[in-house]
Amino acid sequence: MLIFEKSGELNPENDKTNIVIPFEVPRGIEKLVIDYSYSPKTEKNREKSLEIIKSCIKKYSAAGEPEDYLPVKNLITLSLDDSLGYRGAAHRQADSQHHEISADYASNGFIKGKITDGVWRVVLNVHCCVCKVNYIIKVSGEEKADEISSC
Repeated sequence: MLIFEKSGELNPENDKTNIVIPFEVPRGIEKLVIDYSYSPKTEKNREKSLEIIKSCIKKYSAAGEPEDYLPVKNLITLSLDDSLGYRGAAHRQADSQHHEISADYASNGFIKGKITDGVWRVVLNVHCCVCKVNYIIKVSGEEKADEISSC
C-alpha cells in the first residue's frame, strides 16, 4: 500500500542543506519500502560546469586541469528517522535507490527493527546541487498478513 509520495524541485540555492520531509506511518505496517530518485545526475552545460570547476580549483587550491574534473555531478542522498529517532542513511552516489526496512531486515545503512506507527521523516541531504534537480520519493508499506483460521 502506498503510504506517501512526494515530488519536488531543488536548485543551487539548496546546496549544502538538509530538507526534512515528514510522513505518517499507520499502525500495522511490518515493512517499509522506500524508492527514491532524482535527475539530472550531472550538469549538461559544459561551460557552466567548467566555470564551477575553476571556482572550486581556486577556492580549494586543487591541482589539475578543469577538464580533469568533468562531469560535474549533483549528489542528493537520503536519511531516515522513525517516530523514535534515527533509522539510518543511504549516502550513496546512485540517483535511483530502493530501500527496505522491517523487523528482520534493513537495506545497507539502515537499522532493522519494528516499524512504529507515527510521524517518520525522510531527510534529503543536499551535498551538491549545481542545477535544477527534480526528485521523487515513494514510501510503501506492507501490512501484517491476517492469520487465517480454519473451521
